[in-house]
Amino acid sequence: MIGKLVRHIRFDAIGIVVDHIMWSEYEGGYKVKFLKPVQHTHLPSGFMEDIIGKVTSFEEVTNESR
Repeated sequence: MIGKLVRHIRFDAIGIVVDHIMWSEYEGGYKVKFLKPVQHTHLPSGFMEDIIGKVTSFEEVTNESR
C-alpha cells in the first residue's frame, strides 16, 4: 500500500501512504502525507501535513471513487 493515493474519510483529504504500521497481529495503520495541509483546530499551527491512522480511516483513490 506504500505509495498509493488514499482519502482520509473523516477529513476528506487526499494523501500518499508513506508507511505502514502494525499495532498487533490483527490491527494496523498508515502514515499518510497529505497533498496539501488540512485544517485542524486542535493544533497550534491550525493545520496538519500528515497523519497516522487506522487502515479503516482511509480508502484508496481510484477513478471510480469520485
